[in-house]
Amino acid sequence: MLKKLGMMTTLLIPICIAVNVVGGYIVTLLKLPLYLDVIGTILAGALTGPIGGALVGLVTNLITGIGNPVLIPFAVVNIAVGIVAGLCARKGWFTTFKMTVVTSILIWAIVQVTAVPMTVILFGGTAGGGSSVITSFFLASGKGIWEAVFSQSIIVETVDKLLATFIVYFVIKRIPESTLIKFNLGSRYVEEAA
Repeated sequence: MLKKLGMMTTLLIPICIAVNVVGGYIVTLLKLPLYLDVIGTILAGALTGPIGGALVGLVTNLITGIGNPVLIPFAVVNIAVGIVAGLCARKGWFTTFKMTVVTSILIWAIVQVTAVPMTVILFGGTAGGGSSVITSFFLASGKGIWEAVFSQSIIVETVDKLLATFIVYFVIKRIPESTLIKFNLGSRYVEEAA
């Protein structure tokens, strides 16, 4: 399967997985109310397409799930992020600031649809991490479990996914054209710059 994705995609996938793992580790270490564990997934999707993005998402959560099994089911969320990023990249939406905003909104939306139900149904509203403090606050203020998790998710995921998407946007802007052209979707960025 990796052979079909191409040499540059095969080389990029472990780098993107490492970016996700390190981002997630930093957030856990500092107990931040963010995740920062999809930057690599979005980057892989933006440069290689939905399959590369989904693959990075899946493997990231399988690896991080070794130390924290709660993260394994959230592979569904990370896969969905990679697919959305890849589909948006195919349309050339990472080439302009405005369309990158649209991409971040779509990524945010797919996370709401996948992560919120999973958090409530599988983990009773808290899956650990710094964002659970926000959920606890909303629960203490009298909100029901669904409303508390969704409210927390709106706050945390808006910042997290906007930040992650724009980090990818600016990283792509810094990659030389001679390197970009070697990725499946790289020609889209070179054409836009021309």
